[in-house]
Amino acid sequence: MPFALPLALEVTGRRCVVVGGGRVAEGKVRALLDAGAAVVVLAEDVTAGLAELARRAEVQLVRRGYRRGDLAGAFLVFAAGDRSHNAAIFVEAEAEGVLCNAHQDSAHCHFACPTVTRRGDLLVAVSTGGRAPTLAGHVRDALAAGLPDELGALIDLVAEIRAEGIAPADTAERARLWRRALDFEVLGLLGSGQWEAARRLLRAVLTEQATPGPSASAGIEPRPVEGGWVSIVGAGPGDPDLITVRGRAALEAADVVVHDRLVHPTLLAGRLAVDVGKEPGRHPVPQEGINALLVSLARQGKRVVRLKGGDPFVFGRGAEEAEALAEAGIGFEVVPAPTSALAALAYAGIPATDRRCGASIAVVTGHRAEGVAVDWDRVATATDTLVVLMALARLGEIVDRLVAAGRDPGTPAAVVSRGSLPDQRVVGAPLARLPGVVADAGLPGPALLVIGDVVRLSGRIAWYGPERDRAGGDVGRR
Repeated sequence: MPFALPLALEVTGRRCVVVGGGRVAEGKVRALLDAGAAVVVLAEDVTAGLAELARRAEVQLVRRGYRRGDLAGAFLVFAAGDRSHNAAIFVEAEAEGVLCNAHQDSAHCHFACPTVTRRGDLLVAVSTGGRAPTLAGHVRDALAAGLPDELGALIDLVAEIRAEGIAPADTAERARLWRRALDFEVLGLLGSGQWEAARRLLRAVLTEQATPGPSASAGIEPRPVEGGWVSIVGAGPGDPDLITVRGRAALEAADVVVHDRLVHPTLLAGRLAVDVGKEPGRHPVPQEGINALLVSLARQGKRVVRLKGGDPFVFGRGAEEAEALAEAGIGFEVVPAPTSALAALAYAGIPATDRRCGASIAVVTGHRAEGVAVDWDRVATATDTLVVLMALARLGEIVDRLVAAGRDPGTPAAVVSRGSLPDQRVVGAPLARLPGVVADAGLPGPALLVIGDVVRLSGRIAWYGPERDRAGGDVGRR
């Protein structure tokens, strides 16, 4: 069979000659330009398109026919003009070591030009060795109809991740993980513009460890489902032991875990885990991308856990994700967990309510975000206990607003940093003095603010943490 060895040639910057100025020649020229070649056209008469390329200096146009010596220094030549010159062009090409292709003249060809379709750097070529070019074009069009436009973007993403060198060194294992990664449907994510979600999914597959199989955790069987399913699971305030039995069962049955930044790493060990976590002022994967990722994975038949810090329906955007799944027709469940608004207080020895000094509680967010803003004037004095999540970055501003709205500046208050974790710290002071005390203490996030007489109890019942700055010791009214 002629031309049985398919090759892709690197022609960037190389001198390539096209003999002829008609429609066929113009097609060869444009293909060479797309590949980065330095193109010389030899023809007395040329198409308007070739004339325009020459006017823009994208090709060198020599207004005459072929002469011996024109192939000096060339890498390849296309003979696409007067067939009477093909033999002479081929002889010179042979002598000069130049690859030659003569249009519809296989006797004077070193190679056949396949018909191609492109998706970015993906090149799909179909060739019949010059014997049936129309059939080759028909097959090409049929293949092109099934090639998504996003394949070009996928190649860019794969090349980027390959360059990071995160896949295993072992060739067979690396190939296995890449095949598994590409089995995940990331084209839909790329098509909807969710590049970062696709990137994190591929990275997660390439760095995964052995994934445990389904397990009946403490007698709780995973929910029987057909097709894809998403469990929106709360991980609790930090301590991995605070996840519910139901939540752990969902984790053990999961094919993929899509998790927040603050989820404890022991909950992810040995699992295919995709980090979509947000940081203050930085959301690499926007909420729309997270929603799209959950829908995409579920539509591939995956059992997905969306693992969120705290409780998924307490300032966790769990409702937005559930709504996106419902609109897409994806089955899902919500697995609640202890919210840090209550659990972190308990770990600090601060009850959310107490019949002696706190009969009501309000929980608000200190994070600036789109949507309904916190009405500080309203909440300042509305309840006995006020808990503000994500308060650390704006602590001074929040305290000023509350005092200005009528909250007693001497009200006992505390900041609980990294609640329920081994490095938990609790710093207390009268409300007006608290921002300065917290700044001096250098508390890390995440942290919450609690205001109310219940804070006094911490000095007597604090039970957890290697370091406690005694929230109840100096928080009386001044």
